[in-house]
Amino acid sequence: MIAPASRHVGKYEIRRKLGRGGMADVYLAQDTALGHTVALKLIEHSPDPDTRDAIDAERRGAELQAHLQAIDPRVVRIYDCSDVDGFFYVAMEYIDGQDLSDLMRRGPLGLEFAVDVALAVAETLDHAHHLQVLVGGKDCHGMVHGDIKPKNIRIDAHGEVRVLDFGIAKALSLSRKLTRNEFGSVPYASPERLDAGEVNFLSDLWSLAVMLYEMVTGMQPYTAETTEQLERKIQSGVPAPPAPDPCPEALRRILAKALEPEPELRYQSAADLTSDLRAFRQGAPVRAVAEDLDSTRRTSRRNDDETRRTHPLAAAPAAEQDTRRTGPVPAPQPSVPQPSARPPQPAPQPPKRFGRPARRRVPKWAQGAAALMGGFLLFAGGSGFLVYHRGQDLKRAIDTEQLNTPDAIWNQWVQVSEGHASSWLLSGVRQDVKQHLVEAADRVISRYRSDDSAHPVKEPDWQAARDQMQHALSLDPDDKVRARLRLCEGHLARINGMAHRDPAMLNDAIGDFNEAARLMPASPDPWLGMARTYVYALKDIDKAYEALEEAQKRGFAWGSREKDQLADGYSTRADRTYWDSRNVYGMPQERDQILRAQDDYRRALDLYLSIVPWGNSRDQVKNVENSLRSVETRLKEIDESGPTPAAKTAPLLGQILKRLLKLWP
Repeated sequence: MIAPASRHVGKYEIRRKLGRGGMADVYLAQDTALGHTVALKLIEHSPDPDTRDAIDAERRGAELQAHLQAIDPRVVRIYDCSDVDGFFYVAMEYIDGQDLSDLMRRGPLGLEFAVDVALAVAETLDHAHHLQVLVGGKDCHGMVHGDIKPKNIRIDAHGEVRVLDFGIAKALSLSRKLTRNEFGSVPYASPERLDAGEVNFLSDLWSLAVMLYEMVTGMQPYTAETTEQLERKIQSGVPAPPAPDPCPEALRRILAKALEPEPELRYQSAADLTSDLRAFRQGAPVRAVAEDLDSTRRTSRRNDDETRRTHPLAAAPAAEQDTRRTGPVPAPQPSVPQPSARPPQPAPQPPKRFGRPARRRVPKWAQGAAALMGGFLLFAGGSGFLVYHRGQDLKRAIDTEQLNTPDAIWNQWVQVSEGHASSWLLSGVRQDVKQHLVEAADRVISRYRSDDSAHPVKEPDWQAARDQMQHALSLDPDDKVRARLRLCEGHLARINGMAHRDPAMLNDAIGDFNEAARLMPASPDPWLGMARTYVYALKDIDKAYEALEEAQKRGFAWGSREKDQLADGYSTRADRTYWDSRNVYGMPQERDQILRAQDDYRRALDLYLSIVPWGNSRDQVKNVENSLRSVETRLKEIDESGPTPAAKTAPLLGQILKRLLKLWP
């Protein structure tokens, strides 16, 4: 969403963007009437149902949050909530500090700190789950937060835990259930929420448990390459892996109980979870006991469909199951009348189908193929079957997502294909491995193209994508794969060339991007890489503009990132031109150079204004406006003072020189 051109919404003046969640953008803003700083959440009005639902949820959440804040100081204060200038807004207390998500980027948090944070959030959830208020003329018997995650937990300047963003909070006695397609974050969503859209107290506790697991271990309990795969993993009913060492055993049991796939086996209230966390913090015994949990899980009843999916014998009759375990299954007794006994027959003769006439009916080409296959298997000593079956096992593991990361798939392929990498017996699985490697690299390329600010593409991402494409190319030389490889190599050369200020590496980057553009002429991706290299590394704004035009011709629509790049390029060239004008101070060329700088500054200013408050565009607007004032002041000085003495005498000196040349013998 782009903020209004006036950078005002009602009485609030927007300062800068703080973040985005769901359909809402959050800005740091100034209340011009009261003079205090607020966090201003904005949703632009639209007739589509998703926007209306989001605004309804935010409006309801703001009212519930205001009630909850009155009894829990960890909850952010609500100042105002209304509609103005085509926006729905919520003005909230701005909490100066750091989000947990920022702290967790450095790795696992201290154990005591992590548990204390979880305790504070659990106590706030306990207050929310027991809230009794009247909302919209209806009694509300408890509310859920609905989006507990590290981004919504902030440690303020005093070290206190603050719980943010009750925007999708749900009064349980009011509206319809929320579904996964509307609100919430998949990595922190419970199985029942993903499965049926069920949002209740247990949903909040599951999210808190995921967050605690992540704080303690530095990783999430369920991980996958795509959102769809992650949803299926969480819904699978398979418990999350136990938290690894150095997590203490008591806390490991708390996490295991809190993340039980079966809701009835989890903590049933925030108070129960708080009690165990507090006991752990004080060194006392906790209620979550591994043996009890395991026995409960073993005896827990599942529905028939689940049993059939996970236990093949369960679908068979009990007697048949016992027989399978102890010996061969006896032939079933038929329930229909049997034909009468036949008289004794002479000794059986070989059936005619094994006689000479039958062999004549087998085509010669089939006989030859069978002979060749038999010879091959005899020569291979049966190793061909082993290679084929290993390949099929790998293919099955990929198809069922037992292997679902590029590294795991590639490592398994290396083991399976050792000495047989090019064998036709592995052709099917070889294509599957290649496809997964290409898809993994495409996700990185697509993220860069879409400018996903929540998950920016960094050097390790390009390195992983490059390695995946090198592996894919070794499986099947293909220009499409080669093009992706050159694209990844171009970005890595760009990053390292800029870091080391190495012109050779930057030229390599342009060469790689050009090669990628040749191999995939319909793609905008190589041109986007070139544009960035020209702007920030080679300082050539004209070529950057041409590259972005080429990307546009291939269906790419310029976004805020591309406009910001062009603005940076024009601003940089203007700075350089204006600085160089000092070398011709007082001469006619000075004015020409300053006019060129002025033109570039104006282009940069127009572009920055078009994307405010994206990135640091607001600060850049101020910088460019200051530079423009400086340029205009110097132009005014030049125009008012007229030609300098040197400029006045230049024509006269030129005439004298011409006359001397004519008199020269």
